[in-house]
Amino acid sequence: MLLLKKLFIFLLVLASFLLILLLPREPVIYQPSAFHIEMDYPFSAEAYKNKIQSFFQFIQKENGFGESRTGRKVSEETILYMKRSLGIILPAFFISMAAGILAGIAKFSMRLRMRGKIQEALSWLFSSVPDFFLYMSLQYILIKLIQWGFPQITLYGHEHWYSFLLPMISLTLFPFIHMVNFTAAAMDKESGEDYIRTAYSKGLGKKKIYLHILFNCAGTLLNQAQFIMLYILSSLPIVEKLSGYEGAGNNLLKSILNYNDVSSFALMLPFLVLMFLTILASQSAKYLFMPKRAGGSELI
Repeated sequence: MLLLKKLFIFLLVLASFLLILLLPREPVIYQPSAFHIEMDYPFSAEAYKNKIQSFFQFIQKENGFGESRTGRKVSEETILYMKRSLGIILPAFFISMAAGILAGIAKFSMRLRMRGKIQEALSWLFSSVPDFFLYMSLQYILIKLIQWGFPQITLYGHEHWYSFLLPMISLTLFPFIHMVNFTAAAMDKESGEDYIRTAYSKGLGKKKIYLHILFNCAGTLLNQAQFIMLYILSSLPIVEKLSGYEGAGNNLLKSILNYNDVSSFALMLPFLVLMFLTILASQSAKYLFMPKRAGGSELI
């Protein structure tokens, strides 16, 4: 029943994205006089209806998404671009989740020390840096290092094995810091429960208490997987654009700007499916491996 509900929501979101994508947005340019040019974006229900009908007629006629300007099938190009983008998305996601939780545990354990205060300040500083600014800063640093004798590397494109590293690092920073802060805050809140105080008073080891706190916070932490994936996917197009990385995000931007609705939908679909799978995986892990809390009886 839960799967059907999630599937219905996914189809609803998919239909909403498609309806937004098919909104008439092509500009009409006209020149009322020799030195005056105007641009208008007319909208009418009839034009919207015709555009929707044309889209589905094209899909039906081509038995798919058809061919691109290069003569290759749009579906083949989508798979190629998505494979490249997954080389950025998946490492950024898993590093943000795993390393963020581990660093959050460390931050929680050091929250009352001077080192914890310094970590808090650094977290605040880096969380306020936009990913595109971070990317440009890393590019500038690497350019300077190359000028000072650092081995020559290519900062743009996707052709080299290391091409994914710079975009991936840029996309990882904010989700990583978010998970660090969220994990520390969740554990701090859980540590205020009565059964935790009782466990401390009975002299139970700190390691065992921390593991129990983390276990009780696991469901809340797993819910953040959806936010992490959403942030990465929403930031991916601009980062790929800045890096000249020919992935799905960059080509999605190109398709939208060129009013190519079929290619735009074909490139958007894998992102929506990936988001849907992330929600399913996080919710399944939450309900399968994280049973409801039973107070703290097992701990104390």
